[in-house]
Amino acid sequence: MAPSILGTDALSCPFVIPNHDTPLGDVLPRWTESYLSHPAIIMTPNTEIDVASAIRLAKQNGFRLIPGGGGHGTTVPIDSKTVYLDMKAFKSIKLAKSSGTVQLGAGVLTGELLQSLIADGRYTTIPNSNAVGVVGALLGGGNTSQNGLHGFMVDNVLSFRLMTAEGKTVEVGSSSAGEELALFHALCGAGHGLGVITAATMKTYPIVDLGLSENRVWTRTLIFPPPALKDAAEAFVAVHNPAEPLNLQVTFLRSPPGTPAAGSPIIMLSATYYGPPADAEKAAAGLFDANLVQKAIKADTALVPLSHINDGLEPLNAHGGFKSMVAARLRALKPESISASFAAWAQTTEKLPDTGRTVFVFHRFNPTKLQSNGATEQGKEKFLESRDRGFTAMALTWCYSPDSRDKLAALMDEVLSVWRRGETCAARTFPNTMKLGADLAELYDDERIHELQRVRKTWDAEGVFWSPIAG
Repeated sequence: MAPSILGTDALSCPFVIPNHDTPLGDVLPRWTESYLSHPAIIMTPNTEIDVASAIRLAKQNGFRLIPGGGGHGTTVPIDSKTVYLDMKAFKSIKLAKSSGTVQLGAGVLTGELLQSLIADGRYTTIPNSNAVGVVGALLGGGNTSQNGLHGFMVDNVLSFRLMTAEGKTVEVGSSSAGEELALFHALCGAGHGLGVITAATMKTYPIVDLGLSENRVWTRTLIFPPPALKDAAEAFVAVHNPAEPLNLQVTFLRSPPGTPAAGSPIIMLSATYYGPPADAEKAAAGLFDANLVQKAIKADTALVPLSHINDGLEPLNAHGGFKSMVAARLRALKPESISASFAAWAQTTEKLPDTGRTVFVFHRFNPTKLQSNGATEQGKEKFLESRDRGFTAMALTWCYSPDSRDKLAALMDEVLSVWRRGETCAARTFPNTMKLGADLAELYDDERIHELQRVRKTWDAEGVFWSPIAG
């Protein structure tokens, strides 16, 4: 059947108008099938001229344009009114050694950037998944395992190159002025739907300054059975004022196939330290406590190559199924809250066999650098608030049936309430882990919400781009 979409005859880049009889996974490979149906058209631009053509096509047909980098967005709805822009051709990575900065294209994935920088003896703040798009992570704030050293990803971005709703190319950064500076600040933490980012420039740092042993990151991992949950939770919380290079995590998961007691719930208490191994053992001394270790099924200390630091999470990158995420950024977290959420997680995933890959993660880091970044003139204006919060609690739900999806949604609401119990400050999450249709007050204060709405109206008055702030 001939295309009924206006403007396709003027396109110079590859495009597909999906046949609705074709399985969705074959049409648009995406990490999650949540909020996903056949888009009106899928375009793969090779140049910024192609991006401008896509914007014109969206306007002509009354569609919403959604750019995709890594395809890991869980709350971006794609439907028959969507022009999906697959940015996978924008793969350039250009390191400027003299300034220690890197410019990366919109299609660059975390693993690609990691490998490229390490080859030149550098690193930057990155997500903990090799398959996540770097630009998408940046636009949502960018929570990483380097938070304690350098702050969130938005604290390390210097500029963006993007196509506006008018089809014009602009470059915005901290040295911009007027509305372009306002746009840059909004892109740093609230950037989804303000334009099509084609490239971003970030700070990089010398690996040698970390003091690693042979470019290897120190790690400590303890695995516990459910009866030792209280001990693991208390050990996690007991580390007061963590060292800046230290990250601590508690993870709930079910033992994977091929392991002893496959499918059984386990608790993993882990630490990574971006610094000298001798300092690491002092910073994470509590994880060597004899009483704690004797309750673990397994306890390991290892030096992991920096180039492979994200490889352990590779199974979570598999496409397919209904996946969603929710997270709470917290000032404090009680062991009782961790235990209560474990009970809810274990009970739900036991009752619903197709939800066994659902994972809960509790992350802890030192927020001092985050706060000092926010105290600078540049940092004050970026769209990232509540910089005194050194805990993040996150649920990554995964199932295959709509019925289970609905029940997992109820579980997420339940645990969010548990995690935030006792917090006297405003609820906060990340844009990349917000629920579809979530209250913007969970991300920003009133002043920033009004500014964000003003910026969006300035740069996309017709609403060409899908945006979470538009509902």
